Amino acid sequence: MRASAQTNFLRSMGVALVLAIGACTTQLAPLYDHALVEGLTSVNAKTMELMASASDGTTKETFANRENQYNNVIGSLDALALQAAARPAPTNHLVMAINTMGEAPGASDERQVVSSSTALMEISKTVSRMREIDKKQGITGREVRAFKGQVLIYMDQALTYEAALER
Repeated sequence: MRASAQTNFLRSMGVALVLAIGACTTQLAPLYDHALVEGLTSVNAKTMELMASASDGTTKETFANRENQYNNVIGSLDALALQAAARPAPTNHLVMAINTMGEAPGASDERQVVSSSTALMEISKTVSRMREIDKKQGITGREVRAFKGQVLIYMDQALTYEAALER
């Protein structure tokens, strides 16, 4: 009978532990922002339109025809990166540990890494580099495909991250 009492006690403690852990609401990511997702969807379309317009290659003589398109895309990306980074983010120790993996201890104790913000900044750098080359000498179709490939990787990361926040 004593073993049965111990088993019941252990089961009760296990259930209590599961309920206690389930009651904890530790926020591990920023809150979902519908306006950010809409902006991200819009800039994705604009970026792909820019890539399509240059897909056969360009010359520096026709750069002026694309300059406003480049500036619009880069400005939108930078604005969205700022919007994503400005969201209140959790500051618990687990998130801090995950965000600073591989860094020297104390290197960035207060910094929060926001995946979509980082991805958007990288897309902006990529499109900015593409603009520089296009302006200087034009770009080949192969170069456009390389830039597009890099943009697609980061855009997928940002879209996936933001979609996952909608719970």
